[in-house]
Amino acid sequence: MSASRFLVLVCAGSFAITAVRAGESDGKTTTTTEEQTEEYKNWIELAIGGVITSGDRAQFEQEHRLPGDQVYGGIQDLHFEGTFDKNGVFSVDGHALWDFNDYDITVQLAKPNLGYIKAGYTEFRSWYDGNGGFFPHNDVFFSPTFPEMHIDRGEAWIELGLRVPDWPEITIRYTHEFRDGQKDSTIWGDTNLTGLPVNPTRKIVPAFRDIDETRDIFAFDALKTFGNTEVNLGMRCEHSTIDDSLNLERGAGQLPPVVPPPGAQRFITQRDINDLDLFSGHAITETRISDRLWFTAGYSYTTLSSDIGGSRVVGTHFDAEFGEPVPTLQPFDHGFINLAGISQVAEHIFNANVLWMPLKDLSVLTAFRYTHDDRESDSTFLATDAFINLPPFTPNNPEGGAHPTTPVPVAANASVDYNRFGQRLELRYTGIDNWLFYFEGDWEEEFGTRIEHQSAAEEVGFELLDLNEDNSLLAQKYVAGVNWYPMMRLNISAQYFHKIASYDNTIHSAIHQRMLNEDWNTDDLNFRITFRPKIPACLGTLALVTRYDFVHTSINSQWFVPESEPLNEVESGEIKQHVISEAVTWNPLARFFLQANVSYVLNQTDTPANNIDLVPNTSPTVVNFRNDYWTVTSGAGYIIDDKTDFYTDFSFYCANDHFKNAGVAVPYGLGATEYTASATITRQLTKQMRLLLRYGYFDYRDVTSGGHNNYQAHSLYSGLQVRF
Repeated sequence: MSASRFLVLVCAGSFAITAVRAGESDGKTTTTTEEQTEEYKNWIELAIGGVITSGDRAQFEQEHRLPGDQVYGGIQDLHFEGTFDKNGVFSVDGHALWDFNDYDITVQLAKPNLGYIKAGYTEFRSWYDGNGGFFPHNDVFFSPTFPEMHIDRGEAWIELGLRVPDWPEITIRYTHEFRDGQKDSTIWGDTNLTGLPVNPTRKIVPAFRDIDETRDIFAFDALKTFGNTEVNLGMRCEHSTIDDSLNLERGAGQLPPVVPPPGAQRFITQRDINDLDLFSGHAITETRISDRLWFTAGYSYTTLSSDIGGSRVVGTHFDAEFGEPVPTLQPFDHGFINLAGISQVAEHIFNANVLWMPLKDLSVLTAFRYTHDDRESDSTFLATDAFINLPPFTPNNPEGGAHPTTPVPVAANASVDYNRFGQRLELRYTGIDNWLFYFEGDWEEEFGTRIEHQSAAEEVGFELLDLNEDNSLLAQKYVAGVNWYPMMRLNISAQYFHKIASYDNTIHSAIHQRMLNEDWNTDDLNFRITFRPKIPACLGTLALVTRYDFVHTSINSQWFVPESEPLNEVESGEIKQHVISEAVTWNPLARFFLQANVSYVLNQTDTPANNIDLVPNTSPTVVNFRNDYWTVTSGAGYIIDDKTDFYTDFSFYCANDHFKNAGVAVPYGLGATEYTASATITRQLTKQMRLLLRYGYFDYRDVTSGGHNNYQAHSLYSGLQVRF
């Protein structure tokens, strides 16, 4: 156990002598008997639980953020407060769970009319499933290098606040953040062991990333009121270090002599190194000219400089050094070494807002924002490639294999200069009884130039990159809505919005096909009805909430082709989405309630590529995409007596959109079903002590992964709560 984690456990555990508890708490005192009148300000919770899984344990951990097949527990929640020096306040809040890597502690000293000092440490874990893709044509599936992965995130911080009357409110904070571990990547490796006679290679081999990142942040803020104007000044300095890597396989499963050349397995490690410094300053003012007229304005300036480095090396194992013999190397195995570069970013943002209430029932909000973004970057690296082996052949120079060529220096640079303007208008009117009308309009314009250049290194597969284009964007969004309250038991809401986004590029020079123009048009209509019908008193109370959403998006695109006329504009996509949901809450008895929510989503994206068959394929490689799914959630609660509560819930999810297009493309679209259920009982043992027991059941079936992501799990959780 690290020193920081031990410190958290010691600090939190020092208060555990007085009481124990476990479960979920909102930190509020609950009166369970008439004779309980004392308010307990302090509490502690101890928890113990565990999960039994079968199937893909890593998938369960990723979905539900619980460790599988192990016992976990500790201090679930802690709050202790006391006074010092008459009116000073001392408090400790936190939790610490072993085998969960979930730690948090905050210690604070506060003195009225003086200020406070507080410090804390937080760490938590996120789990990841290392599985890659599944190829249904011949049930090909590659086990990941690391089936179960996780990343630990955390921060240690200290904050000082000065709160002296008539002085500016000053806040100073230092934070050290970190992110460390491994996670899966959606950039998969490839294999040709698919059994297909034509174009057998598919990218389904799992890949992973090594993550090692730290960030140090210093922030300062000062707040002071002058008459009817409040002024806030602040600054922020950051220093970040990043040393990450992407690890993937090429030609997986093709180890000679099982599979003869040219197919052969090799491992690629791409390291990304970044050392970054950021400085930001801001000034914000808020002026209350009158009760009906407010004006706010703000300006921020940010500079960011970074030094980049890294490499992409092909080897016989991950983290191989460049120059190690690679008998399985293949022609066109591109890579690079000795990457070095710098990047500079400068950003200016100005914002102004006016809130005006010309009438008692009418409010008008207007806003304006201007952003200037300037970026410059330069880099150099040595590009690497492989050339087919020539006789005489040896184990280190096999026939059909390749050998590395001499690295070639390459230089690249880019510059971006953008101006963005944003405006907003919002109107709200309540002058008609039981009606609320509102309108919102957002407009954004962007103009800029992008220039990119990379020197040619054709002998190692890096070609000349030359791009010079002017970009522009015009985005508009209009929202109109109404809320109507015709009676106490009924209210109706309706909303419509229309969104337009037009991207226009003027290409002065480019060597590849690029998007020239693209227009997105989105229409969204939704309404909601909340109804509380009057039913016989013997049936209790009933509430119904019905919602329907319809979204339609059309996409029109035009492409630039070098040394040719631009292609004609075509409708490149159409998206239709229907969302229907119903929520029911029924209280047949004062001690008993039922809740249920059912939602059905129909979502389809149509593309003209669905009508294109690429020779020699006999069906499209890109097809219309569906994302339809059901969700059902329900819960029931019953107060058994004044000291005992029972609650149970159930959820169901089903998507049947898996499209088996394996012959010509990777199958896509999710086909999955998930059930979860839980039962919880709480018992007030004494005025200060509460017991909680919970059982949970989880079942997940995934067609897309060929069942490799399936799991079942049973969880048990128990705890005791004591207030003092």
